[in-house]
Amino acid sequence: MNVVHSEYCANWHATTQVPNDTLTKNSFGPFNRAMALAFQKALGWHMLRHETKIVDLVKNTGVSRDVINKLLGRKTASTSVENAILIAAFYGKTVNQFIDCRDVEPAGMAQNVFELLAPEDQQMLHAQILGILRSRGAQAS
Repeated sequence: MNVVHSEYCANWHATTQVPNDTLTKNSFGPFNRAMALAFQKALGWHMLRHETKIVDLVKNTGVSRDVINKLLGRKTASTSVENAILIAAFYGKTVNQFIDCRDVEPAGMAQNVFELLAPEDQQMLHAQILGILRSRGAQAS
C-alpha cells in the first residue's frame, strides 16, 4: 500500500503541483543563491533556538510541509517571497531580521506582524486593542 501511495504522490507532485518558487523561469544568479542559502541557514537557526517543530510551522504559517522539508533538507532549495514572509512573521520578524537572526523586542514583533495586515484589518485590530485597554481601565477603577 505505501509503495503504491508513494508512487502516486511522486507522480502527482511532478505533474500537477504548482511550483513553490515564483521565479522558476529565471536563472538564479549568485546574489539570489546567496539569499536562498542565508534563508535556509536562518530557518535552521530559528527552529533550533525556538525549538520549533515542522508541524508548528506548517500549522501556523500555511506553508506546506513539503516546502519546509525541502528548505531544511536540500542545499539547492529556495522558496517564494510569500513563504519567506510567512515564515519570518511566525517568529515576529521581517525577512531581513529573520535572515540576520536578529533579536526583536516584543513591541517590534507585534509591529512587524501588524504591518502584514490589510488596512481594514489593522483598523479592526486597533479598535479591539482600545476596547481591551478601556475594559482593563474600567476593571481597575
